[in-house]
Amino acid sequence: MKRQLIGLTHYERISSMGRYSNISENAEQAMSIKYNTIVYDLKRKGVKVLVMSLGEAFFDVPLYSFAELPISEIYHYSHSLGIPELRKKLADYFLKQYSIPLNSDKEILITSGSKIAIYMALMAILNPGDEVVVQEPCWVSYPEQIKLAYGIPVQIPYDRSIYDYEKYITPRTKAIIINNPHNPTGYVYTKEEITYLLELAAKHNIWLLSDEAYSDFVMDGKFISPGSIDKEKNHTIIFNSISKNFGISGWRLGYIISNEKMIHNVLKINQHLITCPATILEYYVLNYFEKILSYTVPMMKELHEKRKAVAAYMKDIGLECLPGSATFYFFVSIIPTKLTSEEFCTRLLTEEYISVVPGLGYGYSCDKFVRISIGTSKLDEIKCGLDKIKEFIIKTS
Repeated sequence: MKRQLIGLTHYERISSMGRYSNISENAEQAMSIKYNTIVYDLKRKGVKVLVMSLGEAFFDVPLYSFAELPISEIYHYSHSLGIPELRKKLADYFLKQYSIPLNSDKEILITSGSKIAIYMALMAILNPGDEVVVQEPCWVSYPEQIKLAYGIPVQIPYDRSIYDYEKYITPRTKAIIINNPHNPTGYVYTKEEITYLLELAAKHNIWLLSDEAYSDFVMDGKFISPGSIDKEKNHTIIFNSISKNFGISGWRLGYIISNEKMIHNVLKINQHLITCPATILEYYVLNYFEKILSYTVPMMKELHEKRKAVAAYMKDIGLECLPGSATFYFFVSIIPTKLTSEEFCTRLLTEEYISVVPGLGYGYSCDKFVRISIGTSKLDEIKCGLDKIKEFIIKTS
């Protein structure tokens, strides 16, 4: 009850900020984007930076002809659920890849990136003061998106077990959010863990939000979506990203999968905020879906091998990280540095020109970690960067 009152007063207190809302004034910048913006500025000035902060993988995907696309369609609005043919293509893909049956007319909505899809789903389920449970380290936008939807993030420290989640559920809880596979650790949830979370959702009549933006980066067949168990999607909302999995992050294409009523509620919000994703990009992905995957899947496999090589090298030089086996991220401990993670990353960038992301951005319990991404740099460059990070930890201890 005390936490609820504190959360409510956070939004109800008297404003001293003039014309701006308390929510936007108190919102934190996305830590990863904040540091990448500094990197962009440095690179424009001609400074060479080893970038291990970008949340994407650089794939060598050819640019296919836009002349093959339907000219009469691409300059105009499309269906606000997304063009039907692409929805059907994604539905077939999910059934084949992940054993998730879905009605492409009623249970999927394509929008401008998975990030806005998550926010719109939160808007669709939260009333002011409702709580959402999320474990640290959590993707940087979860807590702020919950707040922007007038909810209260209930953040669980990183060293708690998934089987402790029920202790954090209250009568105000509306949802649990997981990221599977996980950013920033690369952890992949087991079938037993997913089943437990669905049982928890059913017991308390809440939602399980599963952010699966990196699902195609799991190479060992162990990826389990709650949608493959909760086939009616009574408690499940799934988010995924064409942008991430196709190596076209700048194109901002993502989608949400859930039951018909949930999708209808999100549709109304999408119509008022987005209208529809970029029609030309939808048709491009539809037209070249299999061709793009023929390039990206082998490169994902190469990235998976690269991850194993980086993990082995970190073990050799004594850098510890939280458990994970997928994606292109590592969440690396910087103990015993005396610096905060922000101080560490700022000095590492300005003194060594190496960019990583402060752990604080992923939760209050994570200030002695940094996120390292291996998606954009070569293996020898990454090893050199890891050596310097190790030296910098010692230097600042």
